[in-house]
Amino acid sequence: MAPQLTVRRRLLRVQRVIGEATETKTVQATITLPVQAIKVFEVQATLKDTRCEIRRDGVYVQGTIHKQVFYVDQGDLVRHVAEDVPFHFFVEVEGAEPDMHCQVRTKIVSVDWSLSADGREVDQDVAVQAFVKVTETEQMEVVTDVTDTNIQVTRELLRVESVVGEDTKRETIVNTVTLPMNAIKIFEVRAEVKNVTTEIKEDLVTIRGTVHKQIFFVDEGNLVRHHAENVPFAISVDIPGAEPDMEAFVDVDVIVDEFTLKKTPGRELKQTIIVEAFVKVVEPLQLQVVTNVTGPNIVVERRLLKVEQVVAEDTEREVIESDVTLPMQALKIFTIMAKIEDVTAEVKRDKVIVRGTLHKQIIFVDMGNLLRHHAESVPFSIVLDTPGAEEDMTVHERLRIIGDVDFTLKDGNIVKQAVVVEAFAKVTEEVQLNVVVDVRETGAPPPPTAECPSMRFHVVQPGESMWSIAQRYGVTLEALLAANPTLKHPELIYPGQKVCIPPRVIGKG
Repeated sequence: MAPQLTVRRRLLRVQRVIGEATETKTVQATITLPVQAIKVFEVQATLKDTRCEIRRDGVYVQGTIHKQVFYVDQGDLVRHVAEDVPFHFFVEVEGAEPDMHCQVRTKIVSVDWSLSADGREVDQDVAVQAFVKVTETEQMEVVTDVTDTNIQVTRELLRVESVVGEDTKRETIVNTVTLPMNAIKIFEVRAEVKNVTTEIKEDLVTIRGTVHKQIFFVDEGNLVRHHAENVPFAISVDIPGAEPDMEAFVDVDVIVDEFTLKKTPGRELKQTIIVEAFVKVVEPLQLQVVTNVTGPNIVVERRLLKVEQVVAEDTEREVIESDVTLPMQALKIFTIMAKIEDVTAEVKRDKVIVRGTLHKQIIFVDMGNLLRHHAESVPFSIVLDTPGAEEDMTVHERLRIIGDVDFTLKDGNIVKQAVVVEAFAKVTEEVQLNVVVDVRETGAPPPPTAECPSMRFHVVQPGESMWSIAQRYGVTLEALLAANPTLKHPELIYPGQKVCIPPRVIGKG
C-alpha cells in the first residue's frame, strides 16, 4: 500500500502588502536668534512624534522636526537655541483605503542653513524622507509540513505576526481650566495627543499619554490670547489572550466635544474631550512554512506573498553601572525603581546597536528622617552580533531589566548602582516568496478549508475573473458571488486567491 500524503496546515492572519512608496520633502524654516551671531556652528535635527494616516490612494505623514542651532556670538561664545517645526506631506499609494493599516519610517536626509547679513536670522532647509507601507489584514491557511517517502520538501523560516485581538475604546475626559485672565468668549480649543506609551499585561493593554490643548480666547480688551494645558490620560483595553511579551500597535485620536465658560466674562473654562484608542495585539512567531514540494503525482498550489524572512537574531545581557550624587546627605536608600525608555535600534553590517535610556527613581531617607525622591536618566547602548544583517533590513528589538537594581550608599550622598539589561534583536528581510497553500496527489479534490468549510475551492490563475470561474465550473455568477460573501471586491480578484465553489458543481465545460 502506497504511503499516504500527510499535509499540516496553519491558519494565520498576515498583512498583505497593498503598496509602498518613498517621498522626500524639504521643510523650510527661519529662526530669529536672541543675540547677533557671526557664524552658525552647526544645526542638528531629529524627528519626533511621527505618525501616519491613510487616505484614499495615499498616506498622510506628519510629525515634528526638533532642531538645535549652535552659533557663535559677537564675543566668540558658542550659544544654543532650540526650535520645533511641524511637517506634513502626502505620499501616494495606489489602492490605499482608510480602513487599512499604515507603517512609516522617516529619516533626515540633509540639513542646510544660512545666516542673514545682520546675523540675527538663520534660514534652514531640512530634507525629510518618508517610507510608507500600506497593508491589509488577511486570514490565510498555509502549509507548514508535508510528509511522504517519495517527495522533496523545501522550507523557509519566516517571522509572522499572529493577531491575538484588537479593539477600540473611547474615554470622555471632563476638566476645568483656570485662564490667566477673564475671557468674554472662547475662540477655539485645539487638542492633540503626545507622549503615548503602551503597557501589555495579561488580557489587558494600558495606554497612557497626554492631551496637549491650545486654548484661544478673547479677553476683555478684545484681544485674542493663547493658553496651553496638558491633561494626562490612561485607557485600559481588554484584549483576551494578551501577554506581556507580545507586541501592541496603537492609534490614539482626540476630539474636542464641547467647551463652555462658566460665566461671561469669566476665567473658568469647562471642556469635554473624547480620546479614542485603537489597539491591536500580535504575537510574533518564527514559523517554518513550505515553499515547494516535488514528487511523483504531486499537485502544488502556491501564493506569492511579501513576507519577513529571518536573517539573524541575538540576545545580550549587559550591566549598566552609574554613580549619582544626591542633592543632600542620606541616612539610607529606601528603594530604586527603574524602567527603560526611548528605545531605538540601528542595523549595521553584521550587527545591531540597541540604544535606550535607563530612567531611575531613587527614594531615600534624609538626615531629618524625611522620605525624598531623586530622578536619574542613564543613556546606554548594547551591540548584538547578527551575521548577515545589512543596513536596509528591518530589526525587531525587545529590552527588559533582569532582577532588581543593585545599589550601595557611599559617603552619605553617592549612590553606586548596577542594573542588568537584556537586549534581544531579530533582523528580518522583506522578500517576495511563493508559499504553498495546498498540496495533493493528482486526481484528489482540494480539501475544505476555513474559508470554504463545506465546499471545494478554486485558486485564481492570472487573467481569470469571477465570470470565467463561474463558466468553468458550470455555475451562475450569482451563485458564485453568494458562496463568497467575504470577498470585498469580487471584481478585483488576484492570482493565488481562493474562491469557494458552490456545492452543485457540474464540472468544466
